[in-house]
Amino acid sequence: MTLVFLGFFIILIGLTVRSILGKPNIVLKITIHSLGGIVGLWLFNFLLSILGFSIPINFFTVIIVGILGFPGVLTLSILQLLGI
Repeated sequence: MTLVFLGFFIILIGLTVRSILGKPNIVLKITIHSLGGIVGLWLFNFLLSILGFSIPINFFTVIIVGILGFPGVLTLSILQLLGI
């Protein structure tokens, strides 16, 4: 699973560089937003695992974070810490 998220991270870097070099269209912006949320979930989960917490990563959380972006990562983390 880590390799999948690492692959998403590499794709995100490539798309961000592509966006910087030219005028990005709406599809590219949405893709960057979604991948940023998914990669952010992975990184934030890694940091929380150091503290002994974790976010269950399943299809639902990936879809929600893909739609909401990084604010979704923070929201899911807070809900997980509160036990909801």
